[in-house]
Amino acid sequence: MRLRYERGALSDLDEIFSHIAKDNREAASRLVARIEGVAARIAASPYIGEATRNPRFRRLPVGNYLIVYEVGQDEVIIHYVRHGARRRPWEGEE
Repeated sequence: MRLRYERGALSDLDEIFSHIAKDNREAASRLVARIEGVAARIAASPYIGEATRNPRFRRLPVGNYLIVYEVGQDEVIIHYVRHGARRRPWEGEE
C-alpha cells in the first residue's frame, strides 16, 4: 500500500527531532529514521498495529512513541506520531 503522512504527523516528527536534537542530533536522526522505517512496515502490513478505541485508527509503538494511522482503500495514512505519555486525541483525550 501507499504511505502518506498527514501534515500533523509531519509536524510531530519535526517536534520529536527538534526536542531530541537539542541534546544529541545523531540520536534524533536515528529515532526519526526508525519511526519512518516502522511506518514503511505498516504500509506493507497495515494490520500489524492494534486497534484503538476509535475504530478509524490503529496504533503501533516505536520505543516510547506511538504511530497512529488509518488504513484506507489503497493507502496507509499516518495521522500522529506522539510520545506515549501525551494526550491521545484519536481516543477522545483533549
